[in-house]
Amino acid sequence: MKKIKIAFIKFGGMAIGGTEKVLQTIAAELPKDEFEVDYFYCDSAPYIGSDFKHIDTDPSRVEYVKEHGVNAVKFNVEFKDVTKATHDWVNTDFWEHFNEDNYDVIQTGRSGHPEYPFNMINKTPIVDSIHLSGMAENKANSLKTVLISNEQRDRWIASGGPVDRAVTIPNPLRIPDVGDVNYREEFGWQDKFIFGLHQRRDNHIFSPIPLEAYDEIETDDTAFLLLGGSENYQKQAKDLGLKNFKHLPTTGELEPIHKFLNTLNVYAHGRADGEQCSCAIIEAMSHGLPVISHTAPSMGQLEQIADAGEVVEGYEDYAEVMKKMMYNKNYYVNCKVNSNKRYNDVYKLETVIKKYIEIYKEVASKKS
Repeated sequence: MKKIKIAFIKFGGMAIGGTEKVLQTIAAELPKDEFEVDYFYCDSAPYIGSDFKHIDTDPSRVEYVKEHGVNAVKFNVEFKDVTKATHDWVNTDFWEHFNEDNYDVIQTGRSGHPEYPFNMINKTPIVDSIHLSGMAENKANSLKTVLISNEQRDRWIASGGPVDRAVTIPNPLRIPDVGDVNYREEFGWQDKFIFGLHQRRDNHIFSPIPLEAYDEIETDDTAFLLLGGSENYQKQAKDLGLKNFKHLPTTGELEPIHKFLNTLNVYAHGRADGEQCSCAIIEAMSHGLPVISHTAPSMGQLEQIADAGEVVEGYEDYAEVMKKMMYNKNYYVNCKVNSNKRYNDVYKLETVIKKYIEIYKEVASKKS
């Protein structure tokens, strides 16, 4: 049987952001007896027209895809010009490495508007993975558009996206088996009720609400553990005078992330701009953790958490839910059960990858 040849293309594509991890996971987990996978990526580059800096390449993510039979193809970009509508790459050698005629399917990971280099790929079928709401492009060879939540799907269609192209598939994540290993004994927290959050190091998504809420309820029997995240969290913890707060450095390796999650009783989510389909929440649910979050401009976290916790408006309500998790055993246990069930029913890797395989086979069959 002839293998389907697929190219993944992503600026900064070997970083540890949510979008990047999604694409890496799909590429890695596709069955290599059916698919030949090339993953095109570059390191982060300065933006023209913005001081935003994309997260840089994480070597552990390159190794991850290579270990799973993916051909990682690195190209160079000197600048990303966001003053252009298509966010052009300046001084790139991408086209020296890539020829669309060599592929049956192109997989994107983008915001939704016409974007370089996909605006230059006009023959090979494209499967779009859209990670921001409210932007749609009706491109002739974009045959399927994957939206990562129903809320995002509705917004995308409302902005002009074709209904027959839209399909909702949550983010796929590989969850390693790390057993019961955790940080409790190392930190002397064996008997504490521990809240925690993990996040990429990005000031733009910092939310003060989780630690403001924790400050309201902290006792000698509680603790808060942060993995990664903006330096603003550590400054906030110091300013609040939190007694039982610890920070672990950012990592792209899966085992330390899940050792961290094994340490928690409750996942205390917070993000200034909200979520579409949070990889962090999925990882927390894979451990059966109840999840608390707050309202934000994007509200995908509400759909994700469902009956596995609560989404509230501000730090005072957030603190009340923290107390309910600590002192209402039936409520806490129900949230744990619902979190575990939701992960198995909706977010388990095998379920998600099967949906992508079906889409790729359908789209590849339509290549002229």
